[in-house]
Amino acid sequence: MASSSNFFGLTECNLLCVGGLVAGLALAAVAFKRYQKYKDDQRRQTYPKDTVVLHQIGRGKYIPSISPFPLKLETYLRMAKIPYINEHSRTFSSKGKTPWMTYNGEDVDDSQMCIDFLNKKLGVDMNKHLSLEQKSIGHAFRILVEDHLYWTMAYVAYAGDLTATRSVMPYDPLTNMFLVRAWTKVIRKQLWCQGMGRHTVEQVNHLIKSDLMALSVFLGRKRFFFGSEPCEFDCCVFGMLALALWCMPGSLHETLVNKEFPNLKDYIYRVRETFWPDWNECILEPEQGGTRGKKEK
Repeated sequence: MASSSNFFGLTECNLLCVGGLVAGLALAAVAFKRYQKYKDDQRRQTYPKDTVVLHQIGRGKYIPSISPFPLKLETYLRMAKIPYINEHSRTFSSKGKTPWMTYNGEDVDDSQMCIDFLNKKLGVDMNKHLSLEQKSIGHAFRILVEDHLYWTMAYVAYAGDLTATRSVMPYDPLTNMFLVRAWTKVIRKQLWCQGMGRHTVEQVNHLIKSDLMALSVFLGRKRFFFGSEPCEFDCCVFGMLALALWCMPGSLHETLVNKEFPNLKDYIYRVRETFWPDWNECILEPEQGGTRGKKEK
């Protein structure tokens, strides 16, 4: 007896096969998810107590991270002398962000939220020598750096020609091509929604110079952002400016830091020398024999 067929011309036998395949795939997905959770739980058991596990993407060619936010958080951990280990992977936080951290089994995401969490949990205060007015100024500059200057950097890196961006990515050519293409699509959409992507190149260049000039003028001849002692805000400023200096070849950001605002370049090197004595061990292409990142005498 012939099997009946439905609107799509599939017999009952065909439908059973398709249903079985779908069910099998669903079960496989559930099993894989449970396996991943099991592996994650096993890995978490190896995390040392009272030690920050810093989850971030892998090291960069010329800088410890190709994102300013992991570099900011890792600099803070070094500045505050908080024990930590790195776990490098492309696993992002529950909010889809990097970096994030685990501390005694508790996950925290967003670089600033990680800092605020550790400040409260461990009683850390890298700003204790600052006045209330200075803390307010520092907060305003952090917003300028992370919520404005950052978007000008994203604009330059991803809104136009991608050659320079690809040149600093620490991946093989095939991975580089696919990742940059995927990131470009996402970041261009973010730029448009944020507003920076709606500006012309000339308008963005004006914003870049204004932001860097504000930082340069305020820094002046001071050793760190607020004087002779480093503070929490230095982590944020260093993370962003280091990216401009070492990961944006040929950009206006790099040119201005190198030539028009040399005190910013000197500042970047001071912070690096103070908190990253092992810099060459934390990058994929050390500076020996090359010119990138060399400080002019």
